[in-house]
Order: sequence, then structure tokens, then C-alpha cells
Amino acid sequence: MEVSAAWTDLGDGRWVRRSRAYEMNTTVLVEDGWALLVDPGVLPSELEELAAFVAHHAPRFEQVAIVYTHPHWDHVLGHRWFPGASTLAHAGFFDRLQLEQASIEKQAKEYIEGAGEVWPTPFEAFEPRFHARGTVGLQLGPFSVVTHELPGHDPNQIGLHFPNRGLFVSADTLSDIEIPWLDAPAWVYRKSLEALTNLFEHEDIDVLVPGHGPLAMGRAAAYRRLLRDLAYLRRLEGGVGSARGRGLTLEATQAELESMDYVGKDAAYSMNEVHRENIRFTYEGIGELQP
Repeated sequence: MEVSAAWTDLGDGRWVRRSRAYEMNTTVLVEDGWALLVDPGVLPSELEELAAFVAHHAPRFEQVAIVYTHPHWDHVLGHRWFPGASTLAHAGFFDRLQLEQASIEKQAKEYIEGAGEVWPTPFEAFEPRFHARGTVGLQLGPFSVVTHELPGHDPNQIGLHFPNRGLFVSADTLSDIEIPWLDAPAWVYRKSLEALTNLFEHEDIDVLVPGHGPLAMGRAAAYRRLLRDLAYLRRLEGGVGSARGRGLTLEATQAELESMDYVGKDAAYSMNEVHRENIRFTYEGIGELQP
């Protein structure tokens, strides 16, 4: 079977397909007529290609499993292309998907049509068959996976460790093109990354697959990303805490911390506005902790 240049063959039945949408990664594992996908996406043409790839390697739908790392629009569009597949997500995934259904539909339709493709039918929230919370070991066909809860970017986000395959899928964390992207105070995200430290120090992680951007090859490269993003979050907390302690407003704090260095600063895929929002989340979070 031919595959496009968007595919990376990692060997031993491990594949990653890179989308044209925000360089989002879909992980695909295949073995003995089984297939497991993580976050199939994003464009319809890409999902058709993924579905054909999976059908070639796992022709029986009951031997296909999909894991959704979190309920953001670009990560949840693949469901209709894999009818009958077993599905796994965080325990709070479905509730969030229901609340965000209209927003997901709007964002997906606008992006896909803007990319010159046709959005086939409206998005409908779906409930995964299996749910995970915290650190849980699971067996999905021949695939052993350990889930790791990673709030901070989304409260219902999980990372996935495949210990027998040297693979860690980090959801929307540890990217080389995206800054730590907060939906909560920085300490929430920081605690998630700190909880991964022991894993990254002691487990054989051959490949790190982030939600977006280039893979990290080897444990040292993966660990460097973890340390880099922890350093950013600690600098952010320290800078915001200092500014609040001196009585600076949110706007003044954002202006003062514009000089911080971070992934994606002034890049074509810019993280500048995300950094400003990170400052806001952290500023407001510190305020809520004060008496």
C-alpha cells in the first residue's frame, strides 16, 4: 500500500501521520490484523487516507481502537470514519464534548472549508466506550497503554505511554512549535509535567509524539522538552508573582513579560498571543489564591 509523504514509519508497526492543519500528529499502531489510532485527523482527505491505511492493516472493524487525548476540535473529527471502533478518552471527555459541540462544528467547518475541502456532515458529540482517569494501565487488543492525566491545556487531557513500544504520545504538550498553552493557572500545567519527570527519567522512551509539530527522537530529546517547558512555566509564575507583588495591573504585567523567551515567539505560527493569555491565566490564578 502506498502512503503519502506525510507519514513517518518508526518501525515495528509504529506510524505517525502529520496533518496540514497545525502540523497535528496522528499516531497509528498496527499488529497482527489490529490497529490503534490516537487523535485521527484533521482534514477529510487526510481522514480518508487514514481510514484506507487502517482498513489495509486491520480489515475487521472490531479490531480497531481509537484514543482521543482531549476534546479540542482538531483532535475529535475522525470518529465518523471508523464506525464500530472501540474508543477511549478521559472520563470527562463526553461531557465537555457535548458542551462544546456547536463550537467544534463551527471551528471545523470554517477551517476545513478554508482549506478548500468539503465538511461532510455536522459534528455530533459521541461517548467513548472506555474511560480513564489518572494513571491507568489498559489493554486494547495487543496494545498495552498507560494513561497519564495532563490537565493544564484542557482538564480532560491524557497522555499515553506505550511501554512495550518505547512510545509516549503527549497530547498537546511538549511541542517544538507550540508554547505550553494554558487553560488554567500555570501551576496546573506545571504539576502535570512534573508528574511525568519520573517516567521520562526511568522509562525507555524511544519516541515522543506531541499533538503538533516534530517528533522527539530518543529519551534525551524528550526529556529536554520536558525541562524546557517546565522552565518556561516556572519563569512565568515567578514573573507574574513578582509583578503582582509590586502592584502591577494585568496589562502592565503582560507588557513587562513580553521580553520572555519561549517556543514560537515571533514565528510564522506565532505563540505571542498565547503567551499573553498564559500571563492572564496565571495572573488571575494567583489572585484567586490570595485572601
